[in-house]
Amino acid sequence: MRIRADRTAGVLAAVLLGALLAPLSATVVHAAPVVDRLAGETRYSTAVQISKQAYPDGAPIVFLATGASYPDALAAAPAAASQGGPLLLTQGSSVPSAVRAELNRLDPELVVIVGGTAVVSTSVSRAVTGLGFDVERVAGADRYATSRAIVARFFESSEVAYVATGENFPDALAAGAAAGAVDAPVVLVPGRASSVNSATRSLLTSLGVTTTYIAGGTAVVSSGVQASLEARGGTVQRLAGDDRYETAVAINQQAFATADRAFIATGAGFADALAGAAYAGALGQPLYSTPANCVPRTAHDDLMTRLAVDGVTLLGGTSVLGSGVASLAACTTVEQDRAESAAQLQQKLQSRIAQLAGTYSVSVRELEGVQTSVSIRGTTMQEPASVMKLFAVYAVLDRVDSGRFELSDETRSGVSIEDCIRVTIHVSDNLCHWDLVALVGEQTLNNQFCDEGYTRTVYAGRGCSGTTYSSKRTTTNDVALLLARLETGELLSPEMSEYFIDLLETQVWRHRIPAGVQRGVPIANKTGHLWVSTGYIHADTAIISAPNGPLVVTIIGSRNATANGVRDLGRIVYQHFNGSVSSAQSYADRNLETRRAVTYYRYASTSAPLGTLPSGTRVEAYASARTWYQVRLSNGSLVYIRSADLRNYYDYPRR
Repeated sequence: MRIRADRTAGVLAAVLLGALLAPLSATVVHAAPVVDRLAGETRYSTAVQISKQAYPDGAPIVFLATGASYPDALAAAPAAASQGGPLLLTQGSSVPSAVRAELNRLDPELVVIVGGTAVVSTSVSRAVTGLGFDVERVAGADRYATSRAIVARFFESSEVAYVATGENFPDALAAGAAAGAVDAPVVLVPGRASSVNSATRSLLTSLGVTTTYIAGGTAVVSSGVQASLEARGGTVQRLAGDDRYETAVAINQQAFATADRAFIATGAGFADALAGAAYAGALGQPLYSTPANCVPRTAHDDLMTRLAVDGVTLLGGTSVLGSGVASLAACTTVEQDRAESAAQLQQKLQSRIAQLAGTYSVSVRELEGVQTSVSIRGTTMQEPASVMKLFAVYAVLDRVDSGRFELSDETRSGVSIEDCIRVTIHVSDNLCHWDLVALVGEQTLNNQFCDEGYTRTVYAGRGCSGTTYSSKRTTTNDVALLLARLETGELLSPEMSEYFIDLLETQVWRHRIPAGVQRGVPIANKTGHLWVSTGYIHADTAIISAPNGPLVVTIIGSRNATANGVRDLGRIVYQHFNGSVSSAQSYADRNLETRRAVTYYRYASTSAPLGTLPSGTRVEAYASARTWYQVRLSNGSLVYIRSADLRNYYDYPRR
């Protein structure tokens, strides 16, 4: 039978009364949070201070765990919150006098000792019994078995469970408060194991868990553990950030849509947060971790802006949470983070560019996060090869959006706009590209680009500056701006945006930026390759749907730049925001296959058939003549096949 109490009745009543008595007003001005501190001279007395605040009128149950280590208490914190009692800490072989006094004040019906006799000795249990309290020990053969024993004893059922590593404490502490707020357990697992064991799976099933939250990234709770949890059934969601502080924010963002108060504990130690997690969970409020002298910006923004809490309680003394935390000073500003990120990325890119043959221009836009922006030669007008085709396709789709064109309208060659756009992107067809340009007119395109802020992008004709150009030019900054607007929905209607991005996600040339990022990450890109008098141009621009938020990367390499150089620079950008690439996708040259048995021809017409290829034959895209693709067969022959008879060999990741 679960022992429950009117948890923190005094605190909650005060909150409700304050809400009822607050004057009604059409305008609510949120004041800065009131900051208080719960601390004692030792970790044991700090836990006592937390207990006094949480349970001023006593409690029916008390959980008692060692203060020398963290594993057993991690699972006990949400259990204490659920059962309506505090978590107190004890020494391994004796009960501190402050803890004895607090037990007497609380006068519980039951004291639960967490962990085996190796961590909390029999002398402790005898001392508690000697105070006149019933004692129950809950323990297992190791920290994981103890965790399961606590959950099995104090949770009859729960649709939600949090899973955290037992090899460290920060993630489980934040999860403990979130779990306690909804009467859910925290189950500890060996985070680096390849799967969860049968005992853990059975426990989750017996509780009726349908939603499992994993606290922490794959470095602390492996992808194998996640896969085995997913195989059990139900919803599995990982809550993680770049470090312990951001993981706590991720957990709180999922768990707390609103909050009146936030708790802050040091991320460098466990003792104060153990008792604090039980209190925060009982109140239904979030727990954040911080370094000693400031509040991490993500945590600061979450509790100050998203939640706009009225109060903040610091757990621990000034030696662990200093004046910077007490004043809720953010460790850095967004502007500082952005500047630091940009400087670091620029240095990494320039260092690699110095090692590469050729000349490179690079523009990067981080569309979420701190919105880092980097430009290396980003304003240099130059021949962009086939990357320029993005502007023509955009201008035509813009006119389809406004009703001036229909996708079924014919271009000057008799090929429909829809088919011309498709092949212009899919295999970078040149003839259809110029058909699309002719639909609008080069000077009309230039005027539109100038009006919309692409001030250094031109086809042949007069540009924004009044200078007349004989051929197309653009900059990596302008291309990156175009794709950023496409991704954020500022460029076209939702329908046209999706259509355009779908085409970019399935174009066949993938040896540059897509080959440098993590396997399985969706990429919408447009590549270019051209020989001019000064040497080869290799270019690529991409929307990368990265794990930590979308990125736009544009790279134009000239003067005998290489595809590998573009790939390497794209990888540097990806890794800067998302960590190392453990396995990149590789793409073979034979990137198309026949949809059915098809006839192939000597020319881009049906006048000279050469033979038939069976369905599923792989071929290499080589060139094109509008809707005819020139492909290379396995014997090296170059032949033509209708584009409608071919499909992508690679099943590209889609968003």
